[in-house]
Amino acid sequence: MKNQKGITLIALVITIIVLLILAGIAIAMLTGDNGIITNAQKARSNTAYREADEQMRLAYMAVRTEIAAHLANDTSYDATSNTNSQALETLVTKDLKGFAGNGSEWTVTLEKDSTGKATGIFMKCKSASILIGTESESPLAPTTDGQVCGIIDLASSGRTASYRFDVDESSHELTTTPDTDDTNTTVQP
Repeated sequence: MKNQKGITLIALVITIIVLLILAGIAIAMLTGDNGIITNAQKARSNTAYREADEQMRLAYMAVRTEIAAHLANDTSYDATSNTNSQALETLVTKDLKGFAGNGSEWTVTLEKDSTGKATGIFMKCKSASILIGTESESPLAPTTDGQVCGIIDLASSGRTASYRFDVDESSHELTTTPDTDDTNTTVQP
């Protein structure tokens, strides 16, 4: 019986215990608040959030360029007039249509005051990649519900524009005039 070769029960139990410990460590590293999977999801969300901001900034720059080009030829140009503001909204819609990153869906809405004069172009990016609490560790600490909004404010003079990102959708009252029914455009990827 001394020549029998094999594994003892004690060695088998020790091996199983070591494997269970290693599996527990691996699972803890993959999941949890600081796990690899959680960090990858946060990184994906932050990327989608920043991509939406970048795309809105590009649309804003296109609007600024369009206003400047018109003012170079016509000093009486007014970006807030009905025709010009609709052309700017179309420009923004086309610019955002070219970007469909992370399965994003864009909504572009022309904002008007009670007199029908355009005040801004509201942009909303809805993406499954943007998680609740995205950028929660940054100084701005926005919390999003899978969407992020920005607005291109048209100056009352109609000669310039400004841009704000991560605005609250509910704080903007959208007023449309009866003569335009195409003020809300959804951009499909």
